[in-house]
Amino acid sequence: MRRLDKIEKENAELRQKLKDMSATKGAAPVAAATPAVKGNPVQHAAVAPSPAPEHAVVSIGGAPIYSKAPGGNALIDNTTVTLYGHVDVSGDVFNPGVYDQGTKAGVSSNLTYFGVRARHNLEAYGYPGWAAVAQFESLIEVAAVPTERAAFGTRDSFIGMETPWGALKAGKSDTPYKKSTAKFDPFSATLGDYNSIMGNTGGDLRAEFDWRAAHAVWYESPIWNGFQATIMASPGQNTARDNSDFALGDFNCPGTSARGSGSGFPLTSAPEGCTDGSYGNLYSVSLVYNNGPFTAIGAYELHEGTNRTGDEAVTPLGNGGVLTVPPGAVGIANEWAAKVGAGYKFNDGIGSLQLYAIYERMRREHTVAAFDERSRDGYFMSATQTIGQWDVSGSWAHANASPGSPGTGINNAFVAGATAPAGAADFALNTLDSSADQYAVGLKYHFSPFVSWYVVGSYLRNGPGAHYCLGVSGHGYGVCGRDANNNVVAGNKAEAVTTGMTFDF
Repeated sequence: MRRLDKIEKENAELRQKLKDMSATKGAAPVAAATPAVKGNPVQHAAVAPSPAPEHAVVSIGGAPIYSKAPGGNALIDNTTVTLYGHVDVSGDVFNPGVYDQGTKAGVSSNLTYFGVRARHNLEAYGYPGWAAVAQFESLIEVAAVPTERAAFGTRDSFIGMETPWGALKAGKSDTPYKKSTAKFDPFSATLGDYNSIMGNTGGDLRAEFDWRAAHAVWYESPIWNGFQATIMASPGQNTARDNSDFALGDFNCPGTSARGSGSGFPLTSAPEGCTDGSYGNLYSVSLVYNNGPFTAIGAYELHEGTNRTGDEAVTPLGNGGVLTVPPGAVGIANEWAAKVGAGYKFNDGIGSLQLYAIYERMRREHTVAAFDERSRDGYFMSATQTIGQWDVSGSWAHANASPGSPGTGINNAFVAGATAPAGAADFALNTLDSSADQYAVGLKYHFSPFVSWYVVGSYLRNGPGAHYCLGVSGHGYGVCGRDANNNVVAGNKAEAVTTGMTFDF
């Protein structure tokens, strides 16, 4: 009891000292809180109404969980640590439309992630409008067995500084090109995702211009009268002049996901190294305008020295001939993409109707046209009708035919279950139409702003020389024109129905 009395007396003396200090110096003014706006990196929370503290306090959602400051947390630091996440798991039924495949079922964890975000307001230290920020975010494999794809920090992770003139960050992040139209797609991360075609130069298992850039530095401007600009640069960090090595500090070919197509992982790319889309420096810019119901975007991205030498080969054909891609016909060259888009939302008497449209232009420089499958134009449109808690959506994406193709494929004119005659099924893709169309329709029901259920149907029509896939960006796996031996089967017609639940916290 004597010990408790002594502690209480000391506490009373400390409280009196704090009271005297407050009366002498005056209370610090309380800044008006600014409502948080998702995606705006330069709007700030209220400043702590206290003198500059001596100890940083970790908090969850702004509530301090520990402090050494005397007087019952009277002095706390304005550091906020937020835990957040998104869970999306679906059940799928799909048919790749390949002669030796068939209808299959699957369970996928899709674009599921967990993150930690920290923000330290520096106004109390004499820097009005400044804050230090950091974020660590990782893919979570809910349904699949985790690999290094799901190691902590695999998604947008960075350190940076917010100022009244914008935010400067370093780490890795989705490129400005990707982010500029992310909200245009109502079927993101499903088997109806628009990156089956948009941002995807030649099809297959990745979208080169819907990407997360590693070892990058970027600037996000403040919002000026509805306009916001973002600029990003990512050095190649490659010891090989032709960018055929891993970037320094990485163990994955640039421009690919871990163990994905062209990643350098065994059985996913040519044995000679990063020769299927690996590039050097990346530059990406976007300008976005939001004003009430109207949205407009413009974006551009450049990949320097993209290595496609893996496409240069002599391939035997089933008719006894060969397809020869001359050295240098594809080789190493810059690849770039540019797009413009717009959206408008209005009330049509039923509810709100959201419309979006994109025109995209992608080019590969200094490539012989007959072997160039990376240069083409693309189009996308989507509409979402809201009726109470329901969203009814539809979309269409189209890829114009490219000038040519360096590869060969397997003829898809076999009945399901049949075995293709050895060597008799090959043909030159560069002799055939490589255009493609993707259609998607879906329903989403919102239990709350944080929980929803969805069902999506998607159909992908590949031209005879095209080999685009469903679900290549965000979905847990892609549905591609591949036979049981992993040979490319062009001209397939893929179909899928997927239903799942999302939960944000």
